[in-house]
Amino acid sequence: MLFGMDGVAVTEAERGDDGRLAVWARITLPAVCPGCGTVSETVHQYVTTRPRDVRACGHDVELCLVKRRMRCAEAACPRRTFTEWVPQVPPRCAITRRLLEHAAAEVADRGITPAEAGRDAGISWPSVHGAFAQGADQVLDDPPAPVAHLGIDEHRRGRPRWRTDELTGESVQLADRWHVCFYDLDGRQGMLGQVEGRTADDTAYWLAGATPAWRDGVQVVAIDMCAIFLSAVRRMLPNAQVAVDLFHVVQLAVKTTGDVRRRAIREMYGRRGRAGDPEYGIKHLLNRNLENLSPEQFEKIIGTLDASAGGQQIAITWIAKEKLRDALKLRARVTGSTPCERQVRDRLFSFYDWSARHEDIPELLTLAGTIARWENEIVTAVTTGITNATSESLNRLAKLEGRHAYGFRNPANQRRRVRIACTRGTRRLSDRTPKTTRGVITRKRHHGYQDEIRFLEVLPFQA
Repeated sequence: MLFGMDGVAVTEAERGDDGRLAVWARITLPAVCPGCGTVSETVHQYVTTRPRDVRACGHDVELCLVKRRMRCAEAACPRRTFTEWVPQVPPRCAITRRLLEHAAAEVADRGITPAEAGRDAGISWPSVHGAFAQGADQVLDDPPAPVAHLGIDEHRRGRPRWRTDELTGESVQLADRWHVCFYDLDGRQGMLGQVEGRTADDTAYWLAGATPAWRDGVQVVAIDMCAIFLSAVRRMLPNAQVAVDLFHVVQLAVKTTGDVRRRAIREMYGRRGRAGDPEYGIKHLLNRNLENLSPEQFEKIIGTLDASAGGQQIAITWIAKEKLRDALKLRARVTGSTPCERQVRDRLFSFYDWSARHEDIPELLTLAGTIARWENEIVTAVTTGITNATSESLNRLAKLEGRHAYGFRNPANQRRRVRIACTRGTRRLSDRTPKTTRGVITRKRHHGYQDEIRFLEVLPFQA
């Protein structure tokens, strides 16, 4: 009972001076001929095998399994003799199945590499990888359950691989550098699947593999500001709403502010910005949220940008960035109440109007044009509160898995390892922990302005 292997009875056990435990055991199951299925009781000889087994109390175990080689009682059976076996130790097996399952579980649940799991178990890493692949494929081959909120993101898997066609002499791609990943944003299934490549056809190919009922159940799809994903979603999920991840919207606005700052500094000084330039010294403050600035930091920005014409262009773009954020802050997670579509569009119109009044700044017009093209998707993201945060966090796990393996040469192995890593937490929590709802996060205002955006519109440098 302590040994825990069905069909095997321990006859003797002794521990050596080095702590190693030697266990002698025999098989108690009836000896059935694998050729004809006849039960035999005639012993031809005894064979002792020593398969690798799991550790006991931190010490290695030397399993000495005494097996009988039996004579088949059926005269017409072409198999004269056979050796008895148990499911945990199949014929010609040098490693018990429970040791392989334990090593494979270490890879799947702890996230270690097959090489590390093999060293701990005292077996080779190909054996661990084979057991891991067999167990992982049984889990990953199951079709995904219906999801209401689907996330799509890209993942760079490594360098592309090529080969030369012997007939034409042209290079043929064997492995793409990109994977498109699909995520369950509800948090129960993690990563749903991956497809090699980063085109609209590749993305639509994975969606086409799902059942029509599954596709009809998708209500909202969260993506980055990527026209490739939008095209595939419109083609395969025509009834689903598309929400743009708001982080990338703000990131684009911050980048535009930085582009204007760099151009203005080059026009004023004829060189790149450097330490000592007033505009260069506030570059990090321009990236911060307006409501998180202290009064001293706010006054520093105003005093610096009001001193020159180039600084006023930076200030105009910075105000445009905050006007755009003012529309995005209407989401329920910030305000505590679900906004209506008209409120969001009114604040976006304020951003458009501000950009049109300062059409002499080309970067600002480019930003306004991009926001206008994605306006419907931005409004959906604000009103529904759906983000791609889950996709980004699981994408980080995918990158970490690649670092652990020092890169992957086989894309199929990479997709298997990444999906197991990105479903590890959901497998642990799906059966025991209910999903909790995040509370509303309120923004603390450091200064006394009730509406920073309207206050900025009347600053002196806006004349």
